[in-house]
Amino acid sequence: MIRSTVKTVAEIMSRKVLVAHPDHEFLPLRRLFLLMNIHHLPVVDREHRLIGILSANDVLKAISFKLPTLGKIDEQILNERFPVLELMTPHPIETLCPEDRIEVAARIFASQNISCLPVLEGEQLVGLLTSRDLLNLLGKEEWVE
Repeated sequence: MIRSTVKTVAEIMSRKVLVAHPDHEFLPLRRLFLLMNIHHLPVVDREHRLIGILSANDVLKAISFKLPTLGKIDEQILNERFPVLELMTPHPIETLCPEDRIEVAARIFASQNISCLPVLEGEQLVGLLTSRDLLNLLGKEEWVE
């Protein structure tokens, strides 16, 4: 059993979240994943409402499945053939609120086999919680029998 002083998602979520917009081009986003060593980008509209999640896996799948069929490619073709709206997972079914308990997040991660949960206040994206955040918490906490 773990004894933790951390109780809510707000205590461990990332508040400074990089986001993508539907009109962002593919190559700059792919570079962002690599340079920033991130695995998820929430996709938001102009009002900062969540409309999807773009994951590094989405980008890898796009490259591995579509790239061989494109023939001669240049940057413009790549950006045209890989629109954010087609690559992302639209309207994530599972989201969290900052006041949700971390146990709720852990159960969602386990039951849905996902590794990222957007944190919303109303319709506004206010943070991101990843399974890595939970593992980091477990690694720092006191374990008791």
